[in-house]
Amino acid sequence: MKTTIALMLIFLCVFTLAIVRGIFNSEDYSRIFDDVKMVSFFFILPFFDIMISNYRIANKVVRLLKFAAIFMALAYLIFFVVLNLKLIPYLTIYQAMSKPEYFAEFGFRGEIAMIYKGFVYVAIGYFFYFFAPRSKWNTLKIILIFVAIMLTLVRAYMLLIFGMTFFYIVYRFLVARQNRVLNIVVISAIVITALAFVPAALEQLGNKNISDSIRFTQIQQVVERVDPISFLIGHGYGVGVPIRPGHMEIMYLELFHKQGILGLASWGFLLVYVFFKARNYNVYRGKIKDETFIDTRPFLFGISFVYLQSVFNPYLTNSMGMTFLFITLVIFEKLKKFHEQKNLGLHGDL
Repeated sequence: MKTTIALMLIFLCVFTLAIVRGIFNSEDYSRIFDDVKMVSFFFILPFFDIMISNYRIANKVVRLLKFAAIFMALAYLIFFVVLNLKLIPYLTIYQAMSKPEYFAEFGFRGEIAMIYKGFVYVAIGYFFYFFAPRSKWNTLKIILIFVAIMLTLVRAYMLLIFGMTFFYIVYRFLVARQNRVLNIVVISAIVITALAFVPAALEQLGNKNISDSIRFTQIQQVVERVDPISFLIGHGYGVGVPIRPGHMEIMYLELFHKQGILGLASWGFLLVYVFFKARNYNVYRGKIKDETFIDTRPFLFGISFVYLQSVFNPYLTNSMGMTFLFITLVIFEKLKKFHEQKNLGLHGDL
């Protein structure tokens, strides 16, 4: 709870400063309210700290994440088949999912694919299956989730899931083989293949020049408005740029514009803290020479996915990204306690 209180105080200071700056710099208070509403979910952190109080509850949370991932993956695969076999006319589906109350949650990729914002938890759940003990049933789930993510045709999801999986497998290969020459050859082959294959593969997903151009314009307009004060603390909530007066696709660009280096540092600190706690737990486990352990890798890969995905879309600073961040923070803060409870014979495995 001490860590939660400290994090809440840090956030409150940065949060209040952004509001004050926004009041002075923005003429549209509705945009200030919109920004405040989005990040105010941070104040629910104590709820997670109180509720995830023991190993059994933490294990239930993980099982829920895994269930949500496989459920949404299967639902999407069924939807994909229905859509592409035209069992239901595309216009009927589009009209049903384009209602005002749903429109912001779904996005179509032509007439062959769809993306739902909550799919970020399909990707997070993927890592919990990927690092689970191997079995035929578990392997099938991994394949189903992987295929579902690839069939969304979303560049960021495809690149991150494929890239993180591929480089972990390569990392394990290199660690298992201490031959430096072989490792250099393997790494060189991977780099050359990536440089040749990735651009060509992305080109097959359609022309993204317009969306990329918008992002470059956002970067240019943000840079043009930087001054010594805004560099440190930003322009405040509610202050956008001409091409994006509200939110920007690149979350870190928006953070820098509205909260400066201070805002970037506050969210970066949370990521560093998560990895620091994971390292401390692994050191602790090594000292007591206990082979049974709580696996930190799914959490680390999941939270890394959220941070990396936020380069393309603002996931981290809304309720979806913060929920998993808080789950990870709370569980990692209590890892030693959960490890002891696990060894007392509690069911399941994180």
